[in-house]
Amino acid sequence: MSDRPGSVTLVVVLTWASAVLAVLGGLLLIVAGSVTAGAAGLTPGVLVGIGVAYVILGLVTGAVASRLGRGGNGARLLVSILVVLQIAGGIAAISAVGSGSTVTQALVSILVGIVILLLLWNARANSFFASH
Repeated sequence: MSDRPGSVTLVVVLTWASAVLAVLGGLLLIVAGSVTAGAAGLTPGVLVGIGVAYVILGLVTGAVASRLGRGGNGARLLVSILVVLQIAGGIAAISAVGSGSTVTQALVSILVGIVILLLLWNARANSFFASH
């Protein structure tokens, strides 16, 4: 039986959700880049670049989620860094696009990221990661 606290299990699930949201948001920026770039005052290449970065961030976040569930402190640190970068990417997407479904997706991604950070660094999580 696992000694993993429920909060860490929830973080693993949310980390996977965050990874999926990042990939979907990145793909949306890539597809919508040519359509919304002019309205946002940016070139399509800028939005596509943000989208590609977001997809990569999501893929790397998903790759370390399972290690996180096994108590890997390095995975916890890496996921924390990636989630902070994902939050920054969401803010950049909101700034670039300004409205629409991309903003809604970015806001959800930002909120999920904040919850992940809070759950990943609470007292029970700290004890779990310290013991592995």
